[in-house]
Amino acid sequence: MPIYEYYCANCNIEYEAIRPASQADSPVPCKTCNQPGERQLSTFSFKSNTFTSPKLKPATGAKRSYTVNEQDNS
Repeated sequence: MPIYEYYCANCNIEYEAIRPASQADSPVPCKTCNQPGERQLSTFSFKSNTFTSPKLKPATGAKRSYTVNEQDNS
């Protein structure tokens, strides 16, 4: 089963869930506040001993549909 990434706007955190592809678009409750999270687009990778992947440029940074603000917990 694939791993999907979700974002909770209430807690401002990202989390992952392993789900069947048939349930990919169904909401997944946040592990902190139990509110439904929004599924995020993510990249994927694979490893193979028989296939050589194309040489890609390194990513310049995460391309998210939101901005995560760092909060000082002092």
